[in-house]
Amino acid sequence: MDHRQLCAQAADALAAVPADHRPQVMVGFDGFIDHIIAVVDKRASATSYSAMATIAEFGGRVIDAAGKSANFELVVKQSKIGGNGPIMANALCGYGHRVTAIGLLGEGAIDAVFAPLAARAEEAISLGAAASTDALEFSDGKLMLGKLLPMDAVTYATLVAKLGAERLRTVLKRSAGIATVNWTMTLGMTEIWERLAAEVLPGLRGDRPLFFVDLADPAKRTIEDQRRGLETLTTLQRQVDVVLGMNEMELRQVLTALGVSWQEGGSDFEQARKGCEIVRDRLGVSYAMCHLVKSAAVAWNRGGTKASACADGFFEPKPKITTGAGDHFNAGFLAALLAGLAPLHAIQIGGATSGFYVRNAASPTRAEVVGFLRGATT
Repeated sequence: MDHRQLCAQAADALAAVPADHRPQVMVGFDGFIDHIIAVVDKRASATSYSAMATIAEFGGRVIDAAGKSANFELVVKQSKIGGNGPIMANALCGYGHRVTAIGLLGEGAIDAVFAPLAARAEEAISLGAAASTDALEFSDGKLMLGKLLPMDAVTYATLVAKLGAERLRTVLKRSAGIATVNWTMTLGMTEIWERLAAEVLPGLRGDRPLFFVDLADPAKRTIEDQRRGLETLTTLQRQVDVVLGMNEMELRQVLTALGVSWQEGGSDFEQARKGCEIVRDRLGVSYAMCHLVKSAAVAWNRGGTKASACADGFFEPKPKITTGAGDHFNAGFLAALLAGLAPLHAIQIGGATSGFYVRNAASPTRAEVVGFLRGATT
């Protein structure tokens, strides 16, 4: 299908969603304060500098320093809400969803960085002090330098201690969408999934909520840990409809953990589509989605009917911001599925949500995503 035609169809589908469609969504459980940083190349004065443009340029300087030493000046351009959970939760608030945000949002009280999210969300529940990330941004990507010690507090025991077992059950019972993200940095996430699957979800509700998962670059976790986490998604699928969201690198890593090679041949998104089909079938999940730099793919199983799709996206060569782009894709994709839209339209809506965000450095409303999609048809 022609890209402009697909954008027009996705825009019409999203515009037709009733204004009072505001499903409950729970998002957890991380929380970071992101410092968006430029690495100085040359400084002309106290107020003027040029930044290193690419990761390759920065990497070359690092390599040149081997056996010697080097000094890199970092300029904090912005300190903002961070963590896959809070960013995704904030983006879903933009869609008008009733969000319960659970995560590392502040010790004792909600940290000021997360105050806007707490004001937009229906409920914000903190599990403790936030972690932090220094995000070195370049034109061709970003390097995320995380300080993760607070993430050790994200465990099933902490969830129960902070919320209480009955309140946790209430939140999960009322939520049409449940998003548990940043598996890689949340060492207690697999146990959380296992305990939910064994102790909380069975018999909790008569329907099957969407259970969104973002692994968040699992390369640094062992293959054994990856396989245990993936096997737990298969177990969760008995109670919920698992939606596994990945970027290209994450899809490659999941395939490796499953003992499968990347599917060579065809365009990038065709290769991703084939990979998503394999992940869907091997894990038995309802949806396997992959967002690439310039496109996206999805494979699904709805009521026993399997299909897949892929499409071009909305690449921006000079983004205002890149940190959080994937979380916005995930939010738009999940919002579209919660509205009952076709998976092909959902990846376009996810791409448009991310596309608006990287161009404007702000989370879009549903109407703004519709406008972005319609703008892509001209």
